[in-house]
Amino acid sequence: MKTQENKSFSKTSKNLRSQGEIFGIALMFVIIIVGFVIYSQVKALNPNNEINLETEKRYQTLAEGTLNTLLKTSTSCYIEKGKDTIKDLINFCLEVSSVGGDPEFTCDAKTTIQACSYSIEFLNDTLNTLFNKNGIGEIPFYMRIDVPDNPDSLLSNITLTNFNNITYKNKIVTENNYHSLGFKRAPSGLRTWATSQRNIRLELYLYYK
Repeated sequence: MKTQENKSFSKTSKNLRSQGEIFGIALMFVIIIVGFVIYSQVKALNPNNEINLETEKRYQTLAEGTLNTLLKTSTSCYIEKGKDTIKDLINFCLEVSSVGGDPEFTCDAKTTIQACSYSIEFLNDTLNTLFNKNGIGEIPFYMRIDVPDNPDSLLSNITLTNFNNITYKNKIVTENNYHSLGFKRAPSGLRTWATSQRNIRLELYLYYK
């Protein structure tokens, strides 16, 4: 399986790191929306009556809300007027990259961005910002992106995760040991849609105690 680590996006990553302000507004929007979702869910539950099923539902709601909000989030870059969400950029990546390569476009009239690499970087940076101790809290996540009809696509078999960056009881949480450490998994549910060239599938999992 290809992972984010074994794909080389050095050129795009360099541009993105030098353009941190591109993510600022979008990240704040996501944090506020998702924070409101989790706050509402916690307030709706009576702590004295909270059971496993309710906890699972809370995290499923959080996973679903996070993914839905991410796809609708403006990236401060637009392909054309009215098309500036991460979903729009993913669509552009799939439509244009069907002829090969990682399509470029000009972001904020001055910065050249590669659509496929930028989309992956944006999702990864946003999720890692949300699910750390300075965001919503340290919550292990695992996102899978796939283009089943085109395994050679730059968006095929992509894994985004903060496994190996979170510890529990002095042990690093990984994809292989989360269950033995007592974590459970809450899925967002599969998100699929068709572009003019390809179908894409995304799913986000959150891990909780």
